[in-house]
Amino acid sequence: MLTVALVPTIGFGGDGDSVTTRTTSSSMESVFIEVHNSDNVRRTFRVFAIGAQTDTPAADVRLLPGESHDVAGGESQRVLAVFQNLRPGETREARVCYAPVNLPADKTCEAIAIERL
Repeated sequence: MLTVALVPTIGFGGDGDSVTTRTTSSSMESVFIEVHNSDNVRRTFRVFAIGAQTDTPAADVRLLPGESHDVAGGESQRVLAVFQNLRPGETREARVCYAPVNLPADKTCEAIAIERL
């Protein structure tokens, strides 16, 4: 959708303990996620958004181009996480995670908080 391409984006590469925060006046905001394969062989990763404190899927977070990504060994791939349907005054928190499909417990997550003015 063209609208998504026009939404300002931020990228992050935090240590997993920090929260990436963003304030917006729009009903949606997006964040680039770097899916990094530190192994030396190609792997398929699942990218998913879950609650800030739970493993329940996060509402209204869309991943583009999708949830499944093949990443060559030592390479990275960008995924766009779009937080949608933000209401004025709302702060939405979620974790965007990725893990090899054959090792789902080996996930890497980044915490994100988006506040709509």
